[in-house]
Amino acid sequence: MLEFFGATLLLIMTPGPGVLSIAGVGSGFGFIAGQRFLWGLWLGNFLVGLAVIFGLKTVIFSAPYLPEVLLGLSLAYLSYLAFKIAFAGSEIAFIKADRIPGFFDALALQLINPKAYAVNATFFTTFNFWPQYFTEMILIKILIYSESLKI
Repeated sequence: MLEFFGATLLLIMTPGPGVLSIAGVGSGFGFIAGQRFLWGLWLGNFLVGLAVIFGLKTVIFSAPYLPEVLLGLSLAYLSYLAFKIAFAGSEIAFIKADRIPGFFDALALQLINPKAYAVNATFFTTFNFWPQYFTEMILIKILIYSESLKI
């Protein structure tokens, strides 16, 4: 279990889209907006964890051509973002936001965040320290994971 706790800390400490976004929302819009965004990130990460625990990957990979379609959509979206950034010129500097990002923006961010899926998959599919009691092991992992988020 100590190895699992250590891996949890290391994976959580690496910044991803959620960490970088909350830093921007908090510094740009204040503490209250940051809190709302934080709760959306938390719920989104919790839902991603549940999806991993209940085997979303198995469902996706069992459907014919769905992994390829999702890969194609991901590539198209990332290409679109790269194109927008590459041709933004000086527009990419400080752009005034039309609205304050909120709870549901953060929730949606976590649901499409590849790091959230990778981290949760690592947490819940490795370090099987009590495989004969799978449900209890998952509950212990959830407790360890939630405690490590407080650090």
